[in-house]
Order: sequence, then C-alpha cells, then structure tokens
Amino acid sequence: MTPRQKKVLILTGMAISVVATLVVLYVVKKTKKMKRVFVDGEFKANNCDELHAFEGTNGKTIGGMNTKVNAELDRLYKQGYNPKVTKVEVDMDAKEMKVKWKVTIEESKDGKAWIGLTSRGSSGANAFERAVGKNVGQDPETIKSKLKSKYEEPMLDFVKVDELFYNMDSKTGKSLGSCPTRQVFYAYTKPNKYPPNK
Repeated sequence: MTPRQKKVLILTGMAISVVATLVVLYVVKKTKKMKRVFVDGEFKANNCDELHAFEGTNGKTIGGMNTKVNAELDRLYKQGYNPKVTKVEVDMDAKEMKVKWKVTIEESKDGKAWIGLTSRGSSGANAFERAVGKNVGQDPETIKSKLKSKYEEPMLDFVKVDELFYNMDSKTGKSLGSCPTRQVFYAYTKPNKYPPNK
C-alpha cells in the first residue's frame, strides 16, 4: 500500500467515524423524552377572594403559583424541551382557608413551547359568570390580548388547560357551600422569546 493509499484510508476512516458520531447524537436527541414533572404548593387565605388567589390579588402575592410554575417551564425549555402544563389539581378548604395545588408538566404534543401559566376566576355571588365574563375582562380573548401586549408577543398562543369548580355546580353555577369558586387555568406561548426547541 502506497503512502497516498494509506492517507486516503485514514481520512476515509475518520470521515466514517465523524458521520457515525453525528448519527448517534441525532438519534439520542430525537429519542430523548422529557419526563413528566410535578410542581406543587400551598397557601393560606384570609377570605374567599384570597382563597382563589393562586398567584395573587390586588397587587399582593398570595399563592405564587404562576411564578413557581413558570420558572420550572423556563428551566425545562433551557434543557431543550417544549414543555406544557397539562393538568392542575386543587384541594381547596374554605373552613380552614387553605389551598393545596399540584401542576403537571409534560412535553407538548404540538411541538410548541408553552412557557407560561396563568389563571382567572371568581368567588361568591355570580362567580360562575364573572370568572369568564367579558365585562370584567376575564374572557379568554381579553386575557390573551393583555398577555400579547404585556410580553410584546403578537403571535402568542393561548389555550385552556384546566378548570376548577369549588362548592359550585359546574353546569348551573349554583352555590353548594361557602366560597363558591370557579377558576380557569390557561397555558400560553411566547414564540419570539421562546421559539420551539427543535
């Protein structure tokens, strides 16, 4: 074998090795699945209004849910995933004025990075209507519009992920006990700042 043939053989071997490494990295990346993540918390309230203040109310942080969950969504995104809140579980106790919550985060099925969680709701008289009322700015379109403006994200996507009815009939809105509450939880994207991970 001539020196030239040896050189060609070595270069060919190196090229094959590089290609094989790239294929392995590609396959590993494609098969890397995000494990389901749970984020939980609890808070104590002083009244019915604070009982459904999962993040806060009147400028005061009560539950801090959005802050805690959104920090985890950001962490997962930075690990290369496209996360999404898929479930919100709540244990609400009006007698003790305590709330426990647990949020489930999974890899999104649509390839979008659902990087935010927010919620709106109401408690007390007419809470069923007020929780999603356009006249009080709690309808999905108004919330979505405000988020677009707040984050300067004109292409922001917005979707309902869960809904809570506490001491309230979910069909009629009839009160079934103290602090009747309806709370709707929404996920949203910020595609300019958080474009989908590939």
